Amino acid sequence: MKKEMLWKKDACLGLFLLLFGLLLSMSRLQESREALAGRLAPSILRFHILANSDSQADQQVKLEVRSLILDYVAANTKETDGKEETAVFFNGHRAQVESLAGAYLAKRGFSYGARLSLAPSYFPTRVYGDFVFPCGTYDAVRIILGNGDGRNWWCVLYPRFCFVDAACGEIPASSRRVLENSINQDDFLLLENHRPDIDFAFRLFPFYSTAAKPATPQS
Repeated sequence: MKKEMLWKKDACLGLFLLLFGLLLSMSRLQESREALAGRLAPSILRFHILANSDSQADQQVKLEVRSLILDYVAANTKETDGKEETAVFFNGHRAQVESLAGAYLAKRGFSYGARLSLAPSYFPTRVYGDFVFPCGTYDAVRIILGNGDGRNWWCVLYPRFCFVDAACGEIPASSRRVLENSINQDDFLLLENHRPDIDFAFRLFPFYSTAAKPATPQS
């Protein structure tokens, strides 16, 4: 009986230590992601559109307005424009963008309009092609439709990751080069190879590294 009680005590202690280790690792991983986001943020401009609600109609028109605005931006800016030029464009064309979106919404029979703002916003971790952008605070162009209570749609406005298909399945080579030239090379490799999570796991559980660690990218 005494041995059984000791075994249960050891099992509980082991479980506690495992859970504590997992919580600690998650906290450290979150800090690592946000630190990377902080280094990336000065070179990145995000795009964030919020639907009026989660109704099927509001969600569908959200995507239509998204495409309308991105087409308008692509037609009225140069591909060589940087982050500052892109932000200046939105600041200078705020009324035009809101009017364009509002007119489209009215044409589709919706009674609400659109509001545009440029402000730092917190974004969750997102995958674009073979890049993983970590969670953190980035400068963003935000479009709020109506009450803005519905699900969001995100992308990277600069470099131009938005101007691809809706799934962002393949990033243009020109956008990849812009990103690579805008940030630290080590950070670029972290984004490209999903290494923030992988490297942390290997430091935590080194016995997995021999079998699972990916090959080092060649320059």
